[in-house]
Amino acid sequence: MVINPDHPREEIAAWLTANGIDPGDVPLNGQIDIGTNSEGAPVIRHTVLLRRDGHRYLNDDGTGPASEQRETPMLVAPPDYSGWGTQHQLTIRTQIETRRGPDGWAEHRKTGLSLVACNCGFTTGWTPQADLPSLADLTSQHGGT
Repeated sequence: MVINPDHPREEIAAWLTANGIDPGDVPLNGQIDIGTNSEGAPVIRHTVLLRRDGHRYLNDDGTGPASEQRETPMLVAPPDYSGWGTQHQLTIRTQIETRRGPDGWAEHRKTGLSLVACNCGFTTGWTPQADLPSLADLTSQHGGT
């Protein structure tokens, strides 16, 4: 099981603390997995940012913070994530062109291209408006309004 990084950070931090892990040492984009060790006991596998003399430092090639993977016994079960989920959310954008007009003011015109995107990862790219899926098709596939 992987802990959802979109879950509120405060709840994840409280759960890490309850399991003896300093949440300040776990990178925000780090993956946190729950599994079992060789004896079958539950463990938390996570990345930890390393400290030397109380300060974080760079890895050997200087491209990022020094870190290591750790496995910590799980003492407290993770929060219940059953109520959390990503809902579809459609966004439609219309492309415009802009230029400076002869009077010095900006002029705008539509290019005839639009882009439809959903937070599930769906996107049409810039597409002629006549070739876009209908709004009825989009809402039946992605919900919303």
